[in-house]
Amino acid sequence: MTSFLSEVEGTFPSLLRMPEELQMALQWMEENGFVRNHSIRFASLYPATVEQKQGISRTHFTVVDPDLMRAWLGNDDASATGRVAPFIVTGGEGSQAGIWMDDNGVQRFVHLGSGSGSTLSCVLADNAVDFLRLLAIGYEEICWPEVFTLTPEDAYTNEHRGDEHAIPYRAPVEFRHWVESTFHVTVPRTASEIVACVADMDAAFSDDPFWQWARKAAG
Repeated sequence: MTSFLSEVEGTFPSLLRMPEELQMALQWMEENGFVRNHSIRFASLYPATVEQKQGISRTHFTVVDPDLMRAWLGNDDASATGRVAPFIVTGGEGSQAGIWMDDNGVQRFVHLGSGSGSTLSCVLADNAVDFLRLLAIGYEEICWPEVFTLTPEDAYTNEHRGDEHAIPYRAPVEFRHWVESTFHVTVPRTASEIVACVADMDAAFSDDPFWQWARKAAG
């Protein structure tokens, strides 16, 4: 069977490359049982022995859908759609994150709100290690900027307040430990320590470079 890393990389637009740190992460996840074999294989932030249910982060790595960028931009021009590789699901309503190449050929990590739920559209991190640190914080869904000043535990509690059937939050401790020990970094308590500013796809203006590029590239 093709490795999960090769499967994901095989769907990347030719202009983009997966950074070494992301390659290391996907290799480690497959070697340690984080890849789940469903109709489409995906890598969760938790070992496959952890049940996919309430109380954990829904963030997961998947293959690039070639139709997503065409629909998101409303543009069929490959010179535009080929500059973004969305391959991380960030919310249950269809939001994703991925790699974007800016006008200087620099790759950054960005968020693409679904528009039907989250409208977050901005740069999340300038490098792969910071992006992995962001994911390792472990928000239930990382598509909602209003929780970025909260810890994932507090965000989860607020979201499920009053739900007598809510189960305890479970941090992605294995993934978090791997990120910290592999890259000799610390994972912060909140996303606001990494994401300097956010932008809304429906805003009239933003200084965010991805927001500005998407406005120009939109059909």
